[in-house]
Amino acid sequence: MKKNLLLFLSFLLVLSSILFTSCNNKPKNTNDIITYLKNMESYTTSMNMDVKNDKQTINYVATQSYLRGGGYKLQLNNNRVFIYKTDDNIYISDKNNGTKYVQSKDFDEVLKLCFIGEYIGLLYTNEEIKYSVETINDIEYSVINLFIPGNNKNINNAMLYVNSKSMVPEKLVIYDIKGKEKIVVTYTDFHPNIKIDPSEFLTD
Repeated sequence: MKKNLLLFLSFLLVLSSILFTSCNNKPKNTNDIITYLKNMESYTTSMNMDVKNDKQTINYVATQSYLRGGGYKLQLNNNRVFIYKTDDNIYISDKNNGTKYVQSKDFDEVLKLCFIGEYIGLLYTNEEIKYSVETINDIEYSVINLFIPGNNKNINNAMLYVNSKSMVPEKLVIYDIKGKEKIVVTYTDFHPNIKIDPSEFLTD
């Protein structure tokens, strides 16, 4: 009798452990993910970006960082640095020839779309948002699909793939008005809410 009781208690302990682990690994719901992304104070990530047209695919390799209140920094192909500030300007440094110049954000319709913050900012104003769940290579993703405002037919809507458990963005796909892939961005080594020195975003 005592032996059976011990076996039963052992079974309960194992079952509790399994249930507890399963609860901890439960995927986050969409509201949790959206809130987490909106409240992100900073991040750094590596990225690989393919821009496709009818003739070719142009590949960009970059590192990206963000600091709330500081702006965005993009180091592209190890030779140019773009700093996006809240004054609607892009401050560009070309390491190849040592030049620096300023450009309006209005001239950039492509690179700015790779920033998670730019994408999440659309969630506040966009009424055409769709949510879905996809499993790719046994990993569950929450997919946020929204319309991109503007008159560019090559940039119509975007789908952001967020790992449902870690809540970290891993992929962004942008489609044209006909539903054809135009831009694919893959994020790796993503570090959210990491400490970043504000001096990284200085433009002088």
